[in-house]
Amino acid sequence: MNTYEIVPLPKEEWKGTPVPMRYTTEGYFDVEIREDADSFHVDMVKKLFDKPVLHNPDFSDGLYADYWPGAEAWGIIGEEPVEACEGANVSDEKSAADGEKPAPKKKLLACIECCPEEWSNRLLVTEVWVADELHRQGIATRLMNLVKEKAQRDGRRAIMLETQSCNLHAIAFYKSQGFRLMGIDSCCYGNFDIARHEVRINLVYYIRPDVVRAEKKDLKEILDLQYLAYQSEAALFGNQDIPPLKETLPELEEEFKNGIVLKMVSEDGRIIGSVRSYAKDKTAYIGKLMVHPDFRGKGYGSKLLREIERYYVDTRYELFTSTRSVDNIRLYEKLGYKIFDEKKITDELVFVYMEKMPV
Repeated sequence: MNTYEIVPLPKEEWKGTPVPMRYTTEGYFDVEIREDADSFHVDMVKKLFDKPVLHNPDFSDGLYADYWPGAEAWGIIGEEPVEACEGANVSDEKSAADGEKPAPKKKLLACIECCPEEWSNRLLVTEVWVADELHRQGIATRLMNLVKEKAQRDGRRAIMLETQSCNLHAIAFYKSQGFRLMGIDSCCYGNFDIARHEVRINLVYYIRPDVVRAEKKDLKEILDLQYLAYQSEAALFGNQDIPPLKETLPELEEEFKNGIVLKMVSEDGRIIGSVRSYAKDKTAYIGKLMVHPDFRGKGYGSKLLREIERYYVDTRYELFTSTRSVDNIRLYEKLGYKIFDEKKITDELVFVYMEKMPV
């Protein structure tokens, strides 16, 4: 079996490249929507066609569509001879006339494209395709794993994608990858999608661990995590005399009462991360961003920061850290924060203040 390399597909080179949408299906999920005065009911039951149906629309998607401005794409690239391609250029014809072997042209064999939905902190998969000759080689799984890793690294809370109720193979694959039903759109492609057995299905993959609002009973565990997480910060200065290690539970309870405290919960129920904020005069002041030392380097800090930002609309964000916290500064800059001030506390301690303006 060939080991195909998955590589980035730069926008300047691959924008507009067609992505085939043809597939054959043996059946569909029959969608029935019922409602009464107090409830809605949606049933989706798998049924088979009398014979396999070829779905081959007279249009195709293209990579880097204008309505996905922040998209990124990866794929597998093959080669085909110039004579097999339409539109050989003049240099190719000249090379052939000079007796040189025509240079091969790039051919897309598989791809995946995704685009962030910033306001909801989710990642949308906009294209997934694998050429027929590469099926059943685990390539679609490799492509999807790449997007999952990106979502985790970027601190996204979920991955979304769209398929159709009649694309049974796609639905089965996405379910095998951990995606679950998020909702349906009964008139996405036309006003008779249900009757045509082609209903848009929205699927979601949740990125663990979860980030939710903390409760008062969580504060002691968060404070214990704070004492542990800020040991690395204290080590930068060679002493334990820093504010996060001196905060008391009553002080944290006061912050909880006047602002927002989020917690990141592991699969076994432990709090492994936290961040807090309060708002004043159209500015959200963010602080105490922390991740358990055993869980660092996984994108959890980014996820916590993105999640706390979602609690505010049309708001300026402000935070601070020490000039010695190079990793923190790098993280904040990656997420759009810029330095606007510095404040010297002692000869050893200088705070750098960073802000992010509303889009």
